[in-house]
Amino acid sequence: MPHDVNSRDPRTHCWVQSTKRELEGKLGSTFALSNGYLGLRGSHEEMPPRGRPEFYIAGTFTGGPPSLLGFHDPDHILTHPDRMTPEFLGRLSSAAVWTLPNLPNPTGVRLTVGGVEFSHDASKILSNERLLEIDKAILRRRLVFRDGAGRRTCVDSRRFVSLADRNLVCLDYRVTPIDHDAAVEAVPFINEAVANTNGVMLWTSARSLHDGLLNAVECVTNDTRITISIAQQGVMQRGESTVLTLFIAAGELGLDAAVEHARRAAGRGFETLLADHLAALARDADGTRASFDGDAATVQGFNFGQLHLRMALGPAASRAGVPIKGLTGHGYRFLNFWDMDFHMFPYFLMTRPIEARKLLEYRYGQLDAYRRNARLWGAAGAQVPWETSTRGSEETAPWLCLQDREIHISADAARMFALYDDLTPDRGAMADMGAEFIMETARFYASRVKQTAPGRYELRDVGCPDQYHTFADNNVFISLMARWNLQRAAAIAAEPRSEAARRTIGLDPDEPRRWQEIADNLYVIQPDGRGIIEEFDGFFGLSPDLDGICETWCRHSQAVKQPDVIAAFGPFEDLYSEEVRRRNWRFYADRTLHGSSLSLPGMAYAAARCGLNDEALDYLHKSTRMDLDDVNLDTERGVHVSGGAVQWYTVVFGFCGVTPRRDALCVKPNLPRQWRWLRCTIHWQFQRVSLELTRDSLAVSVGTLNDTAVPLRLNDARLVLVEPGRTRTLRL
Repeated sequence: MPHDVNSRDPRTHCWVQSTKRELEGKLGSTFALSNGYLGLRGSHEEMPPRGRPEFYIAGTFTGGPPSLLGFHDPDHILTHPDRMTPEFLGRLSSAAVWTLPNLPNPTGVRLTVGGVEFSHDASKILSNERLLEIDKAILRRRLVFRDGAGRRTCVDSRRFVSLADRNLVCLDYRVTPIDHDAAVEAVPFINEAVANTNGVMLWTSARSLHDGLLNAVECVTNDTRITISIAQQGVMQRGESTVLTLFIAAGELGLDAAVEHARRAAGRGFETLLADHLAALARDADGTRASFDGDAATVQGFNFGQLHLRMALGPAASRAGVPIKGLTGHGYRFLNFWDMDFHMFPYFLMTRPIEARKLLEYRYGQLDAYRRNARLWGAAGAQVPWETSTRGSEETAPWLCLQDREIHISADAARMFALYDDLTPDRGAMADMGAEFIMETARFYASRVKQTAPGRYELRDVGCPDQYHTFADNNVFISLMARWNLQRAAAIAAEPRSEAARRTIGLDPDEPRRWQEIADNLYVIQPDGRGIIEEFDGFFGLSPDLDGICETWCRHSQAVKQPDVIAAFGPFEDLYSEEVRRRNWRFYADRTLHGSSLSLPGMAYAAARCGLNDEALDYLHKSTRMDLDDVNLDTERGVHVSGGAVQWYTVVFGFCGVTPRRDALCVKPNLPRQWRWLRCTIHWQFQRVSLELTRDSLAVSVGTLNDTAVPLRLNDARLVLVEPGRTRTLRL
């Protein structure tokens, strides 16, 4: 009778068997784990330098030299021509670049066989496999090697970054001799031989402790003087295999507290802590469920993206936000920009609404810094920096042209407050934070517009979100967002709950009238006779020749990195007919080169919302493979976390057809012909709503988180009220 094997469902597992050192950067991202506070890359426990060990803690930013980033090519589309001069670059300080330090790695193990220390380079690696259990957020590894004496040894390890205890990492490391009886020793250590890009060290060691299986180090960030403690408590078991279990406490705890935390964890044991972690993951997954019966490769990539979204939002979000790559890699230096506000926030609002409030707190807590940023660029009100961190100031590389030009981010951030107010019962957020924020960003746009004729305002000299055209006038996406911001601010200013905000900002009674007047007369490019929307003034006159286009050769052409006209259909879908949206989708699909990780899922989402389901499925599949297949050859810099959010929109808003509104959930099912079913769970007014869509029916189940009944409108028919704890099945 054949032996049973461990089955691997590709929908819930991904694995790579490789000994190629050139893949270590990419695999470090693929197998990274996080809990929103601690971020651990998928490097080897034996810590070979080529394995690029990286460990990060959210919010521990510090400054470093420009060599952390490296300079752009002067011809690059994002390089400002006046900011690459020797005079300008010579003014940059030694702390010009803001990032998280790569901290001492707490999962180090020194392995010796027969008294000889194992080395990835000195031994023959026979097998080197990493396997991510996507449904459990656990990384498994099997390493089989033959040493210089011909002995073969197997190493199996499991690790997780706890979602139940945000300061905890656990590692179980098992060494089994295969064909020898030589002594095996596994000794834990904290690897301090780590650095950021180009070997830059951003921390110094303050104190350390070494006592048998206990190791601890306290380090201090160079510029900001943040103290971080890492403690590692090992437990050793000997038998047929040597088992070393590490319990690692890390964070801004203080060294003594970290040591005590690690010791307490060791007392509870690996399996108990793993059960806590899995229970926390299950609770979160229950509220964020989205599944469908697509092909295994698409489901695998989709589930991979959903896991990283779950791991990205943690308790530090109210002061550190959610970086574009979470804590999975150094790309974009862990800063926040419009990915968080425009792309990720609606996902968190619909799946984890109470925690999503932290992102409002993050933006509002930096409002004074945004006011200073506006004054820096000669504007009024509050201008949200293009890239920022915990201090709220502009962190974009100083030689780029984004800081003063990608001005849609102010409205992107303001829109978070409006969405939260519309889709949750928490009215205090608008009164306490949102009204002030939205009115101050409206002041910014009112100061940024140019009156070009009586009754006509324009937004000139802006950078298009497509990022291949960084000097343009009247970009449609930016104009629509600015107009919305001005309109919403004018309406909010008249509400009684905004009284405190009006006093705080010293609102002149004439300002809301001016905001409305500007909004009513702001020039927004309309569809032409074909129904096509010109991205910005003059776009149609650019060259249609896309051959050879790259980021140093693109401004002359109609090529776009990501189609911002299509992105505008998300918040402003009601302004355009389905036919206009289809025509623009096809027009810009021919011109989009997908240099952004948000382009493929954005096109999938837009296609699903206008009935182009086959195209939507194609783009959804391609987008879910972005990191697993390293489509843009940049996965080594970290996972594209925000892409997972837009993939979710494709499935839930696109194919399930959900449109959440303040007064009801509207659903227009749009199940692809290739699928038989789709299931998802969302939150509306803090109530959990589960939907199961098949060819023939839509089942709607309302939870019991509160006593809110859910009004549901199916295919524009009359409202159906679904009570808490009840399920209604509607025929299609």
